[in-house]
Amino acid sequence: MTDDSHRNSAVNAAATTKIQHAQLQDIPLSAARRMYKGGIRAGEPIRTRVEAQQMLKKIPPSGRAGVDSKSAANNVEQYLSDKHASHIKPHSKGGSNNPNNIKWENAKDNMARGDKTMTWQEKVRLDAKWHFDNLTGAVKAGIQAAPMGATVGAMTSLPFSLLTNGLRVVRGEISGQEAATATLKDTVIGGAVGGATAFATATVAAACPPIAIAITTVAPALAVVGATGMVYEFFQILDNHKQAVKAYYESLTQQELEHLQAIEDELIYEHKKNLEFLSQAEAINREITTRPIASGIEGAIHRLRESVAIAQSLGLTSADSKLLPDSYLLGIAPENKK
Repeated sequence: MTDDSHRNSAVNAAATTKIQHAQLQDIPLSAARRMYKGGIRAGEPIRTRVEAQQMLKKIPPSGRAGVDSKSAANNVEQYLSDKHASHIKPHSKGGSNNPNNIKWENAKDNMARGDKTMTWQEKVRLDAKWHFDNLTGAVKAGIQAAPMGATVGAMTSLPFSLLTNGLRVVRGEISGQEAATATLKDTVIGGAVGGATAFATATVAAACPPIAIAITTVAPALAVVGATGMVYEFFQILDNHKQAVKAYYESLTQQELEHLQAIEDELIYEHKKNLEFLSQAEAINREITTRPIASGIEGAIHRLRESVAIAQSLGLTSADSKLLPDSYLLGIAPENKK
């Protein structure tokens, strides 16, 4: 799997990961009523819309986040299911209903405190609980987003891996079975990249609303980048295939040239051997034809002995020619006159 595939899987997974935080108008009427009236005694004026929105924002961001407004509203209701709007400074001691004096707290803990003022330890515990709830909710959002991101990442990688490994089969680099294994591996890696990207994106966006807004804003641009990257990767794969084929045929040409050169070298060697043989044959021919001719039988036998000696020097025997018998003539007549 190439870096282009990794990048495209990540970009496409990020572009399709959506996190939305619930606004006051998105939540059900029962939850909205708690924003306006939570912690307020009967007969007291309810909060303004701005104050109600502040009460909503006191819920950890991940507790009011979802993939759309409906799921975000459901998460708000779920978070508030066991919560009271607790006063830091109680009514009995002059505490107001302003959101600055309110914290969402477990109902049992609020009721157990009664009309006492929250201690600093209790406020620290609630703040720590707020951050913990925000973190766990963000991780939950990331886990929920991961399967879709993995699907997007895998579907982004699959066609390009099929093309890449199919062309490798065509070039003879790998077998069909190896191509199937490589494609499966690339698809799994693409899914892992997409899932990890979606998890990280959703987790951060759920925990931090400004990032969620930024991701939503740039999502169309990310989609364009992802599509552009896929087009680039497609043509890059084709270009790599072209270069590989070119290199393959160039290597074949080089091998053919080397083979032809080897044949030529062998022919030159054989030609030189033939020239040497012809040169030797010519010298022998001159020796034979320029010998002095003696008269009589003795001269003929002498020439015969010389001819046989020349033939034997060339490696010829009676088995090679009928003209070279083991003649008794070689034993008659002395070589020199007495």
